[in-house]
Amino acid sequence: MAAGLVVGGGALVIAFDVRNLGLRAYDLLAERSPGGGLDPRFSPDVLRGIAGVLGVAGLAVAGVRTFGML
Repeated sequence: MAAGLVVGGGALVIAFDVRNLGLRAYDLLAERSPGGGLDPRFSPDVLRGIAGVLGVAGLAVAGVRTFGML
């Protein structure tokens, strides 16, 4: 349960670009991706959108698990 909250919260932090963390995550992906960088169609906005979906899903799963424990 705690892992879902951490992953979901972290993904939402990237999605909302708190302190430019979304841009830092994008730059880190660009540096470490094989083949000389990312596809130009994969912009920081796309990364933030994907992170937002994952964040909401992670928090929803954590919420359902917590509700199941009650």
